[in-house]
Amino acid sequence: MNVEQLMTRDPITVAPQTPVAEIARLLLEHRINGVPVIDREGRMLGIITAGDLIYRAADETLGPRTSIWKENFYKSVFRRHPEETDKDQGRTAMEVMTRDVHSVEPHTDIVMAAQLLVDFDIVSLPVLQNGRVVGMLSRHDLLKWVAKPPEGANLLKAGEE
Repeated sequence: MNVEQLMTRDPITVAPQTPVAEIARLLLEHRINGVPVIDREGRMLGIITAGDLIYRAADETLGPRTSIWKENFYKSVFRRHPEETDKDQGRTAMEVMTRDVHSVEPHTDIVMAAQLLVDFDIVSLPVLQNGRVVGMLSRHDLLKWVAKPPEGANLLKAGEE
């Protein structure tokens, strides 16, 4: 079985300039964990998950601060993309999204996709074809597969018997 057979087709996506509040409403309204951020051609730029938005609620000021100057220095030196703002300060999809995203293709074996979800503690994977988002594969999609015996049997273990 491959990803194409289980993925959610035509997923909800957002543009880079979409406001954070609108993204949060989309996640709640559609009961989804994340949305790909795409350009006008449908190419993925990043992804925004509920975790990215919840990060905004985390108050780092609760712990003791040794030096505001040192904290700002580390943020500026170790930021992956210097043009990014801090996620807790971002107001648009482009400012809040995660840029380094694991993804799969429609023909990827479902067991390999499940392994990615487990190994990297990911809730959902964008499905890309020629760089364009064509679907999303979530843990919920995999649960549907597991719930259908005998297909839900662990295929990796089945070969060992």
